[in-house]
Amino acid sequence: MTRTSRILQHILLLVFALYALMPIYLVLLASVRSESDLFSGPLSLPWPINFSNFRRVWFESGFSQFIVNSLVISAGSTLLVVLTAPLAGFAFAKLKFKGKEAVFALFLAGLVVPAPSVIVALYGDLQALGLLNTRIGVILPQAALLLPFSIFMMRTVMEDVPDELLEAAVIDGATLFETYVKVVLPVVRPGLLSLALIAFLFSWQEYLLPLVVIQDEALKPLTVGAATLQGRYGVDYGGIAAAGIIAFAPIVALFLILQRSFTRGLTAGAVK
Repeated sequence: MTRTSRILQHILLLVFALYALMPIYLVLLASVRSESDLFSGPLSLPWPINFSNFRRVWFESGFSQFIVNSLVISAGSTLLVVLTAPLAGFAFAKLKFKGKEAVFALFLAGLVVPAPSVIVALYGDLQALGLLNTRIGVILPQAALLLPFSIFMMRTVMEDVPDELLEAAVIDGATLFETYVKVVLPVVRPGLLSLALIAFLFSWQEYLLPLVVIQDEALKPLTVGAATLQGRYGVDYGGIAAAGIIAFAPIVALFLILQRSFTRGLTAGAVK
């Protein structure tokens, strides 16, 4: 690659980066502006910086409780996915049993089923089970909606585990479950961390399911609770921007912590 080509490539990447970061910059500016100067010089940094929107959203709008609810729901669904999807991925990748590909195809069919298409039937099932207006009524369906992709991802990751490792463990007297726990899981740890991050992100930003299932204000996650900042006769732009920053911060922190494992997990199985 010539020097001119590298310069053009860097310029193109810089343009795309600015295009992606500009909405975040605008939201950040709106979150630290007062209502009076919200639309005056929208691209300039206000001075003094006003953090009243954050205090008002956190303490007066009940956003702290929304954050707790989102953490409970996201952690619960992520835990269910991480406990079940690797087991299924290991079975589909390394075990031989009758009808394996047919069962796997059924799981893959779940990838093409949009969540809104099953929401009515799901609502009836949750009502019959007494799970409406509960956190568990959101956790279980979210985990179920994530399973098709998660199992597909885990099967791809598990296929990279050398068969020789499994055979050596069996020769040493390990049971199938001991082989899975002590041999397979340490090898696929980056993939597990990637799966956990993807599941958490999906649950954190989910809106439709908790909107339908939960009516109690004290149980709503932040995606649904933030809608209360939009009144019937007006919109709290500064509050909504502050709420967006608060909701966005934990995801960015989690991604930065798991960035290396996330990249390794996504590229597992890409090169044979």
